[in-house]
Amino acid sequence: MEKMNLFVGLDVHAETTTGTIKDSEGNSVRVLKVETSREGFKKLFAGFSKKQLTVVFEATRNWHYYAELIEPNCSKLVMAHPLKVRAIASARIKTDAIDSNTLCDLLRANLIPESFMAPLDVVEFRELLRYRARLSRDCGKLKTRAKNILSREGKTCEFDEVTGKRARLWLNNLLLNKLNREQLNYTVKLIDTYNIELKKIDVILEQEQYKYPEIELLKTIPGIGTYSALLIMMEIADFTRFPTPDKLAAYAGLVPSTYQSSQVQYNGRITKRGNKILRWILVQCTHASLKSRKSHKLKTFYLRIQRKKGAQKAITATARKMLTTIWHLIQKNEVYAYRDNSVRIKGL
Repeated sequence: MEKMNLFVGLDVHAETTTGTIKDSEGNSVRVLKVETSREGFKKLFAGFSKKQLTVVFEATRNWHYYAELIEPNCSKLVMAHPLKVRAIASARIKTDAIDSNTLCDLLRANLIPESFMAPLDVVEFRELLRYRARLSRDCGKLKTRAKNILSREGKTCEFDEVTGKRARLWLNNLLLNKLNREQLNYTVKLIDTYNIELKKIDVILEQEQYKYPEIELLKTIPGIGTYSALLIMMEIADFTRFPTPDKLAAYAGLVPSTYQSSQVQYNGRITKRGNKILRWILVQCTHASLKSRKSHKLKTFYLRIQRKKGAQKAITATARKMLTTIWHLIQKNEVYAYRDNSVRIKGL
């Protein structure tokens, strides 16, 4: 038993995990349902040497937590792409045992479509950046709520920001009924709480940005600041995974869907399959870049597409163009050129 290479397919859930262990010939060695915990996995792998085991599990939202539990028990851990696994081996009857068995067989046959497992420090920093994005969106909703409260009594905020100094004076002197006044005060208080948390995170980001000198290249692109550059870097994690900019665009879901049958072929809307947070921040950066007073290549590209296909398609196309530009800047270690004069960043 000690000399056998064993393959393990795990169907992992929050509370329980079903594991199927087979040898290289496909003979079943163990099928067991255990608790999703360190003790549970120790029970599943009991009696086997760590060097024997190659383990596969499907990517989930909390994959890094599950990987941390599984990794000490095996020599190699593989994370499978769930959508591609289903495309290869879909079944009418679906149970935890069948899923773990399917994963095990695909692993034995070297047919697992792998998902990238980012290092733990990248995962943790990425979660901080995503947390800030959620806070920012929620804060924006609260500002809209404050304006909606004012509109109940026909009031319109005269300022862009309801929490600015001049806006606060205006709000404090505004005559509102008791219910609306209480709701407005509480909403503004919540906005202040969110802003305090956002400032704390921004201090951390300012300190951490120097660990990633590549973001200085990204920040030369109009519309990309410190936060957005860090988020883009952490969502991509490793540019060497993408040999071409088209591969990176596909990862962001910014490539058109394609239907082809015999002599018929047409392209549809973008696939939106991939990293939705990367796609979102690129669109936000694209909007910001168009507000730049300077003329630059991305803005020229946007205006050309807008005349042909409209604003929405132009935004999407420019977001992909921005991502392609980022890929080239990182590969060539160059800053964004407003014209054709490329400059290198020292130390990169």
